[in-house]
Amino acid sequence: MHESTPPESTPPKSSAGNGAGSDASPAATASEGVAPATRRRRILVAVLVWGTTLLAVLGIFAVWANRQLLNADNWANTSTKLLQNSDIRETTSNYLVDQLYANVDVAGELKSKLPSQLASLSGPIAGAIRSVATEAAQRALATPRVQEAWKQANRAADQSFVAIVNGGKGALAVNHGEVSLDLASIVANITNRLGLPNVSSKLPPSVAKLKILKSEQIKFVQEGGKALKGLALLLTILVPLLYALAIGLARGYRRRTLMTVGIAILAVGVLVYLGRTILVSQVTDALAKSESVRPAAQAAVSIATSMLSEIAGAFIFVAIVLIAAGWFAGPSRWAVAARRAIAPFLREQPELTYGIVAVIMALVFIWQPIPATGKVGGVIVFLVLAFLGTYLLRRQTALEFPGATEADLADA
Repeated sequence: MHESTPPESTPPKSSAGNGAGSDASPAATASEGVAPATRRRRILVAVLVWGTTLLAVLGIFAVWANRQLLNADNWANTSTKLLQNSDIRETTSNYLVDQLYANVDVAGELKSKLPSQLASLSGPIAGAIRSVATEAAQRALATPRVQEAWKQANRAADQSFVAIVNGGKGALAVNHGEVSLDLASIVANITNRLGLPNVSSKLPPSVAKLKILKSEQIKFVQEGGKALKGLALLLTILVPLLYALAIGLARGYRRRTLMTVGIAILAVGVLVYLGRTILVSQVTDALAKSESVRPAAQAAVSIATSMLSEIAGAFIFVAIVLIAAGWFAGPSRWAVAARRAIAPFLREQPELTYGIVAVIMALVFIWQPIPATGKVGGVIVFLVLAFLGTYLLRRQTALEFPGATEADLADA
């Protein structure tokens, strides 16, 4: 918003602005000993803004990893989205059927169930029903019952993982220091659909329980997990404080610094979008050992990193608001005319002004353009910023246009 404080380095007999929200430009000479200090301050502000921007990019990835890996609910929801993808269901069903045929004598199981006169056909029948089994597995994985079992299995696995990160002894004792994804109920559901109800019990543990974390990896996971949680929390607090510090230090040109911060935050969102695109491409190439599984691998990485897009979108939304606020407080002809037009209303109707702001913010919270606007903490922060911005706007228009009347609205 417009600063009424004169700049530190306004030269003698020079204008400090046109009264329309412009930032005065420091022009003192070096011999007066003012310009070097101003340059140092500007350099410090620029370093703060763009250094914080790099920290913000790092912070977004840290927050994403922390929320995705160390929050059982988020992990369970993401795993459900994975199974709801047709490419991933197809790859998963192929894996389960391949493991079934590799570890169980399906022909022998069929032979024991067929009449004696048809026992010799068990081998051809076992081969013929393989494609049928894959289709049956895909249908099973698409049912709400199996997807719920998948979700709960993933939730339990991540809860064990989080317990280990937090140093929990219970998970270590029960699981012998390992984290596994228990798919026994899902495998049993599929084999029952194939008419082989007892086959799932004959599968080795490596099929029904996918080992995610081995006991020898516990120390590394604990140290890495705690570091990740600390980094995410630190940067979540530090980034906005550093941006605020940069704006606070920019005495005499805070409006332009506010717009610069907005542009920097916009750059953060764009960089994260690009980073996610590169991450999806590189990880997919690393995971996809053959073209047949490439669609499933790409879908899995894309779904797992979708939260990055949400956070980047939130940064872009906030950036647009900051840039718009900085422009509206500036010397643009349209901005000046708009401020002059609303000055009488802001001056004479403070209660109604804040009431309108409250209604607008309520609509924003109902809309929820970004995740933060749907959380209690986010609602409080955005309300405080909205009312603070309204207060600064009322103060600026009162200083600029103390004699403005309603006729100025018609002129505008």
